[in-house]
Amino acid sequence: MEIRLSKEQKIKVNSPQAIFNIMLQILLRENKIGRNKEHFWVVGLATSHKILFIELVSLGSISKAIVDPGEVFQLSIHKDAVAVILVHNHPSGESHSVCTGQRYYG
Repeated sequence: MEIRLSKEQKIKVNSPQAIFNIMLQILLRENKIGRNKEHFWVVGLATSHKILFIELVSLGSISKAIVDPGEVFQLSIHKDAVAVILVHNHPSGESHSVCTGQRYYG
């Protein structure tokens, strides 16, 4: 499901905080029940690092979201993204991560 963005939200991503602020706005659009579920989004970027799209790939339960890697990459290629940011929330507040990696744009 593609997330509708205002013109002001199609920003140039130059820090993790910038993407965090946008994604928090998007999550807060949902009702309280929806916010208590895990989400997995794909954020596609243009060559200028401006946001092209934000797509909700998986809406899970309160403890997990299932994601198919093929769907993530197929979507990104189909929508002409040159870079992607993968975003996942933890409604429980627990953020034990299996994979850690960050790329900063600037």
